[in-house]
Amino acid sequence: MAQGKILIVDDRKNILEVLSSILEDEGYEVTTAINADAGIEIVSSVLPDVVVSDIKMPGMDGISFQKVINEIDGDIPVILITAYGSIESAVEAIKQGAYDYLTKPIDHDRLKIIIQRAIEKKKYAVENRQFRKELQNKYSYANMIGSSPKIRKVFEMIRTVSKTLSTVLIQGESGTGKELVARAIHYDSPRKDKPLIGLNCSALSEGLLESELFGHEKGAYTGANTRRIGRFEMAHQGTLFLDEIGEVSPNLQVKLLRVLQEKQFERVGGAETIRPDFRLVTATNKDLRSEALKGSFREDLYYRLSVITIKIPPLRERKEDIPLLITHFLHKYSLRDGKSIKSLSPDAMNTLMKYDWPGNIRELENCIERAVVVCNTDQIGSREIADEICEPLSPNEDRASLSFPSSAIEAKIDDMDLHRQEKELILSALRKTGGNKAEAARLLNIHRRTIYNRIRKYSIGFLKDK
Repeated sequence: MAQGKILIVDDRKNILEVLSSILEDEGYEVTTAINADAGIEIVSSVLPDVVVSDIKMPGMDGISFQKVINEIDGDIPVILITAYGSIESAVEAIKQGAYDYLTKPIDHDRLKIIIQRAIEKKKYAVENRQFRKELQNKYSYANMIGSSPKIRKVFEMIRTVSKTLSTVLIQGESGTGKELVARAIHYDSPRKDKPLIGLNCSALSEGLLESELFGHEKGAYTGANTRRIGRFEMAHQGTLFLDEIGEVSPNLQVKLLRVLQEKQFERVGGAETIRPDFRLVTATNKDLRSEALKGSFREDLYYRLSVITIKIPPLRERKEDIPLLITHFLHKYSLRDGKSIKSLSPDAMNTLMKYDWPGNIRELENCIERAVVVCNTDQIGSREIADEICEPLSPNEDRASLSFPSSAIEAKIDDMDLHRQEKELILSALRKTGGNKAEAARLLNIHRRTIYNRIRKYSIGFLKDK
């Protein structure tokens, strides 16, 4: 297989023959043209990986030819050949989009190196474009799974708000897909080719969160050895997505409010005023309106964040979407694991339809992934569904019943019955949070490290690492 397709354009046949021979010996597929007009026809039909062209030719010169190539396909690198006395023209052409230039007499080794680099550039450009397209397809609201009236209402809201620059607040329980909605808004917006910068506000201490948001200057505090650009600056001309916005401290709420009001801020330890252009999307699993009325969240900040509010329904309120989601996850994990699992048995489907899915879509995905892993036939049955789904918590069991003192779990427990109770408490918390270990630890009032230790201790391995 050829290393790549090269087009050489020069009005002198001997140059074409020499360069063709050299590059063919390197394994390239070479096409030649005697002038730019013939070269344009070849570029349009063949789409070469690299074009090598002389600058001075009868008719259209190499610089004008390069501009036409860029209009046909901006990813094709153009290498220009120039006499020593015309280097200025080649440099100007590079400013206008040419990849590089060679001076006469041509250094054949340099020609090989430049072409190799140019082909790599073309390859990365194409891969990057395909990757961006896949991202847009993956996170487009049209590809979000569901046909129920409630989820269609969410789709319509995404379609409407994505075209604007208004601040959006996404509300929904853990595991409902808030981040997916934020990505869909960005990739369906005029800013889709600009950065989407995300940050989970609950994952960092107040000091680290401030530094992540606003950045800091060198020497702003101990350990600040270099200047750091914050997420607001990173999101310039793009979208900033702040997840778990309800966890932000009162002190940082004031600073966020100022940024939204004045559209400017200073880095930590700095005096320079930064004025980024960003679109803000936030998400929370809390009822921020209630939190604001109680005084635990600034009311003025709430109104700034909730210009547009999108509420994602929990899975238990749109159970008609469960079969569609199951089909999607079944295909995803069967393909990943090289299996040909085609369906669920009626009993297994009935079990999943009756379950209330406190962990929402995340929990459903975990369930199907586990079932695919342990299934050895072409159909998933009830035996592949986790016991915790087949025997769910009683409806009367609430979050408060899962709370117990940290000392009880941190202590050394030797009694087997207490071991069993401890395991059941952890399983219950994990089921309620869809496998999110950080949330389960908060629910149980224990350290996150502790819950990881107990998961390993009791070999609780059916849930994803969250």
